[in-house]
Amino acid sequence: MICKNCGNKYDGRTVGFRTLCENCGEYLHTCLNCAIYDSVTERCRSLTTEAVRDRKNINHCEEFIPNKGILPEADSGEVKTADDFKTLFSLDGE
Repeated sequence: MICKNCGNKYDGRTVGFRTLCENCGEYLHTCLNCAIYDSVTERCRSLTTEAVRDRKNINHCEEFIPNKGILPEADSGEVKTADDFKTLFSLDGE
């Protein structure tokens, strides 16, 4: 997984409630580092989890899934979507 605070890659097999990032010292078991957290709506995608007030800080959510290890892109994703569309429909002249 990738720490959303500093971008450091965490290679541990599990992320415990009190696991810290080796680079910045922030807790890794947070909403922001969870694969089911939607950063656009700033809410959890799970319908069965309890609401967490401070999504950037440690929590004890049992539904936590470490993020896939992908750093967030600087752009909004529109360029990638356009490229995917062109590839899907072979609009690039191939």
